Amino acid sequence: MRKHVTTLVGSCLVVIAASATADDNLRISGFASLVGGTTLDGDGYWARLPDAAGQYATGWDFQTESRVGLQGIYTIDKKLSLTGQLMIRGVNDFEPQMEWLYATYRVTPDASVTAGRIRLPVYHYSDYMDVGIAYPWLRVPSDAYSLALTNIHGVSFNYNLDWDVGTTSFKFYTGQQHTDPNKLITAIEQYKTEQLYDDSGKYRGVRDIRTTKDYEDLKGIVVDTQIDWFNVRLSYLTGKEKFTYYAEGAGSTPLFGGAWADTRFIDVSVSADYGSIFAIAEYNDYDNIYSSWFTSLVYRTGNWSPYVFYSDFKGVLRFIAPGGVTASFEDGVTGSLDDKYHSIGIGVRYNLNPRTAIKAEITDFTDEGDAAVFIDKDRDGNSDATAFAVSLDIAF
Repeated sequence: MRKHVTTLVGSCLVVIAASATADDNLRISGFASLVGGTTLDGDGYWARLPDAAGQYATGWDFQTESRVGLQGIYTIDKKLSLTGQLMIRGVNDFEPQMEWLYATYRVTPDASVTAGRIRLPVYHYSDYMDVGIAYPWLRVPSDAYSLALTNIHGVSFNYNLDWDVGTTSFKFYTGQQHTDPNKLITAIEQYKTEQLYDDSGKYRGVRDIRTTKDYEDLKGIVVDTQIDWFNVRLSYLTGKEKFTYYAEGAGSTPLFGGAWADTRFIDVSVSADYGSIFAIAEYNDYDNIYSSWFTSLVYRTGNWSPYVFYSDFKGVLRFIAPGGVTASFEDGVTGSLDDKYHSIGIGVRYNLNPRTAIKAEITDFTDEGDAAVFIDKDRDGNSDATAFAVSLDIAF
């Protein structure tokens, strides 16, 4: 049923877009990214993006990260507007899905209230992490963008303050979300503990499990300050979450989980955009789950923007023994970390025109934890990889 509903909504939005010129109150825009990648070394590479996108096992793959977005904003009057964003993702077999749908009421020129299905604004690039043309890299450095929740049903209050030498925007929001299944966490658990092998030891896939993640009483604040070429952004989120794990064939009986726990997520970014140089560093901490960060330097010269980045992820669980799942499990207090890895990437962006860019990127991924991040054919818990990807990003 939900597939039919999302398809119907998508079709309606396309019809609306076709007739947009007939209504001055309706503004239609969009973006698209055609992304292709392959693994140069290792059993496979996974960027661990939302919906479990970014998986590259064998050969070239042009589906897993490719996407199209279509956004419509209808201005009802001078104060009230309605926004919807439809996403078509390769990882979801190009099935149209309405990801944003919210109303905005402008209280004053500097203050507004938004209500509906909105983006969870925890990261520096949260609002446009799908819009490839909006940033220099082929993808946002995914080691530091690993939260398994991107959108919520909620309300936000937004206020912009102009204080002569700079501007500061404030966002206060609250909301909730239920994900069943949570595709990213499900895939993470499958590769960590549920990889399958035949009698000869040959890898043959992962076990069919399901995880869910519920989020309630989410309350957050974002403070974003811009002073000339310098920017600092602070994000703080609290709430409750419930994780549940269902084994293959278990139906509605969970194997473990199902209890509510308090949660907290903090993100800090600092960036400088000065002349031909763009530099950024971003750090986040997910209480009792992980911490991650990345830093990057970009040099712009004409239409070219070569770049380099380093990203790092460190989990807190200490369950899987060194050598992977086949080496059994270890004490959760004194054991070594399950999830610990980092990436080094170099790439280049070339602007064909102000709305179109092509990019190429090589990523060297190092797995330092005991649990496999992706395909682990030799079952030693090590999933080091080197990957290469190209993209065509457009805005329209």
